[in-house]
Amino acid sequence: MKVFITLLCLFSYHFVFGQTTVYKTIEQGGRTIKYQAQEYEKEYPYDVRLINLEGDTTRSNEVFAKNGKPTVLLFWLTTCVPCKYEIKAIMKNYEEWTQKADFNFYAIALDFPKYQPDFFEEAPSFPFESYLDFNRGFQRVMPNGINGTPQTFVLNGDGEITYHKRKYSMGDEDKLFEEIMILHLEGQ
Repeated sequence: MKVFITLLCLFSYHFVFGQTTVYKTIEQGGRTIKYQAQEYEKEYPYDVRLINLEGDTTRSNEVFAKNGKPTVLLFWLTTCVPCKYEIKAIMKNYEEWTQKADFNFYAIALDFPKYQPDFFEEAPSFPFESYLDFNRGFQRVMPNGINGTPQTFVLNGDGEITYHKRKYSMGDEDKLFEEIMILHLEGQ
């Protein structure tokens, strides 16, 4: 009986306190990358761990406003030249856009650890909210993953994706604002 109780206590201790971390691996460019597994909510506002400009960890479902407004999610890398062109073009127009339409805008950096410090140098100059997806969780929740940057998604007030584009060409920011305006006017 003593052996049974001892085994039961050990099993219970392991079950309650000794949770095992599960890791997954992916093959990328001839390398094996190991990352901590996490189940992600695949519906807006998702549940992806983020780091804000102050260096604090938060979650997308705590940050993203589910307030019936159109929402823009711009995914970028600090090493991506087209990303910087797009962000600069949006920054030029952002104040005017916010005077014409009521919407949420989040710039999400997807940088690998080596380049993550660059996020804290560049993003503070943005006039919109910026976060670092340090585990690259959005690659597992967005439709077809995030394969290439910049990528922009516009979601309606119900969190449904109504617009998506990859890459950047001059003038894309005008198309983006057109979509924001359509959703803004539909919400009035």
